Amino acid sequence: MKKLILLLVACVSLTSITSCSNDDDNSSASLEGKWEFSKYGYSFAGQEFLFDYEHTSGCTKDYIVFTSNTTTNHTFSSNGSGGCIEEIDNATYTRNGNVLTSNSDETIEIVSISDTTLKFRLLYEGENEEIPDGAAALIVLKRIN
Repeated sequence: MKKLILLLVACVSLTSITSCSNDDDNSSASLEGKWEFSKYGYSFAGQEFLFDYEHTSGCTKDYIVFTSNTTTNHTFSSNGSGGCIEEIDNATYTRNGNVLTSNSDETIEIVSISDTTLKFRLLYEGENEEIPDGAAALIVLKRIN
């Protein structure tokens, strides 16, 4: 499970983001800020399956920081002796309207964004027993500043 989460986190820092409309969206909400991982899961055959994101006990919660042209993912894991190890992934992007483009060819769609919540999905490619073939991985983030 942790490998899937780390894969999704890595994809976030290296991907482009595309916005789609949703009646619950707040189109004036800013993407810029610090976002903590809240839920993860997948959508399949028109249904969403979301689970609480499990942060490493005793460590800072995993989060992403969006600025005007960069994303920085911070993930934490235990080193086994009571300490925490922080892994940081950085990416730059350009913004054209609601499209953020990085040097990766992968695409993430913003499902909804508000002042407090960001939900996005990416098309999952490859085999994983936790996500059915053809499903889209989902991540929900909470704004923490």
